[in-house]
Amino acid sequence: FRDGCCVLKYEKKTGPKNDDPALGTTDYACGILDSFDKWTQLYGYFEARMKLPKKPGLWPAFWTMPDRGPSAGKERWMRTDTKKGGMEFDIMEHQTSWGPHRFNIACHWDGYGKDHRIMVTSGIYLPADKEGFITVGLLWLPGVFAIYGNGAELGRWESTRISSAPSHLYFYLVSGGWANAPLDDSQLPADFVVDWCRVWQRDDLK
Repeated sequence: FRDGCCVLKYEKKTGPKNDDPALGTTDYACGILDSFDKWTQLYGYFEARMKLPKKPGLWPAFWTMPDRGPSAGKERWMRTDTKKGGMEFDIMEHQTSWGPHRFNIACHWDGYGKDHRIMVTSGIYLPADKEGFITVGLLWLPGVFAIYGNGAELGRWESTRISSAPSHLYFYLVSGGWANAPLDDSQLPADFVVDWCRVWQRDDLK
């Protein structure tokens, strides 16, 4: 933490992958924030104030995944399956090669294999506030997925396929991606700063 914010720092650092020696080693390290096995919510408004990194080759994101609880199976992938009504919601997904404050939003469903489906935007740009932060939110209602930026609605998708499974939150910072510049070790470390994350729920949807 720094100045009241959570800082995900991506750095050149050799160690066990995911802190598990059985998985081998990696040459880079970064923290992750998630509420898996701690907190989930079905529907509501999810919002975060974030400062994105600018160094090349990085991929910060604010997103959700389904979590149906232990009754869905022993393995994590069973609980977070995007089939049977579940969805991955990418509320803010940024590739640093795009330039400051540009990001995509997306929904993924029906797994990640041959049946995978996706709804994705082209680039969205938000001006940062005087401290360099943007604020991005998701309004998730039955049959409704709407994204907000700095308090204004940016777009919405209405469909009976919108997720109906409780979900948990993620913030992460990794390298690479589908449209990024090469990672430059000489410019590391780099920070993804989360000032706050807030979640609301309507009484009639609890």
